[in-house]
Amino acid sequence: MPKILVPTIMRKHTANKSSVEVDGTTVSEAIDNLTVTYPAVGDLLRGSDGRLRAYVNVFVNGDDIRGLDGEQTGLTDRDELLVLPAMAGG
Repeated sequence: MPKILVPTIMRKHTANKSSVEVDGTTVSEAIDNLTVTYPAVGDLLRGSDGRLRAYVNVFVNGDDIRGLDGEQTGLTDRDELLVLPAMAGG
């Protein structure tokens, strides 16, 4: 199963887990399955239209999905996803 690495800011929504294994053959499926298990994460990652929020960056094995096939980027059992909400501040 692909593994999603959970940033510290989101761990309170994943029972303090730093990584979660999920089913999914695409990034979209993996995120959907993550939100089934941890519904509060869904509000952080997806807008009311169901799309990833603009400030959410997703990397597969270190590669930004924007340079791949976006949410339709294919996954294998050994892939690692990093879901990283952008931070703002000064």
